[in-house]
Amino acid sequence: MRPYIDCHNHIGRTINRQPPVGQTTAMSLARFAETGIYAALSFPTATGSPIARGIDDIRDQNRTIARACKDFPARFPIGLALAETRFGHLAVDEVEWAMSELGLAGFITHPPVREACLPFVELVASRDGLCNVHMHDALMGKIARTFPRATFIVHASPYAVENLAGLDNVWFEVVQYPGGQGTTWDFSAMAQKVGRDRMIFGADLPYYDYRVLQRTIEEADIDEDLKDRIAYKNVVPLIQKYNPGWQLPDAPPTSPGHYEPQELWAANPENPVRLTAYA
Repeated sequence: MRPYIDCHNHIGRTINRQPPVGQTTAMSLARFAETGIYAALSFPTATGSPIARGIDDIRDQNRTIARACKDFPARFPIGLALAETRFGHLAVDEVEWAMSELGLAGFITHPPVREACLPFVELVASRDGLCNVHMHDALMGKIARTFPRATFIVHASPYAVENLAGLDNVWFEVVQYPGGQGTTWDFSAMAQKVGRDRMIFGADLPYYDYRVLQRTIEEADIDEDLKDRIAYKNVVPLIQKYNPGWQLPDAPPTSPGHYEPQELWAANPENPVRLTAYA
């Protein structure tokens, strides 16, 4: 299999799911070793993550990502901080601290964020940083136009492909499905809309069995160059924008241990594409 670079890897736990789901840094590397993922952009889980201690829990999660980037720089060349909008200015200050002191490149957050993400985007734009805000609608277009110095990764939904393609600071993440579960990707049509050079692969660990998406890409009726671009080539210059010295490793990582399949790939029997492994 060709190399893959994952632009959407969470380390941590989502405790409000039933069953809960999560992964450690080591578990992430073990999954990469089995599936040809050479490197990943990584960040904390952004929905249902532990917040019993308030902003202190957010700080610890950001430190976990920074340690992954420090300990495994070839595998985690970029990390993003967690932006929890419910904590207001404390959360904005934490993202600023994580970028300044931990070397993280920007922030990740999940719906429902809406306009609440604007102070974080403003901060990151002032540092020419990277945002993954999980929006792909008219508000996303307005934000991207307002803050052209920030770079945005968005889900390559039908709306995003149709309406955000003209924004040079938006990258389109191929993750799970283009719309709801069961919808199918049309990579050729997408390339015609957004161009071949801004389509990037996102595994969305620890939630999704991304091997399904890898098979979809490998079996797609598109040329090998476009498959390579989606799988890894396109995201390399994005990584190097924030980590200029980084180079694609020669091989996937070595797994830190011998895992049984269920330890890495346990799935929800009612929805087999969704993982339930919890570390």
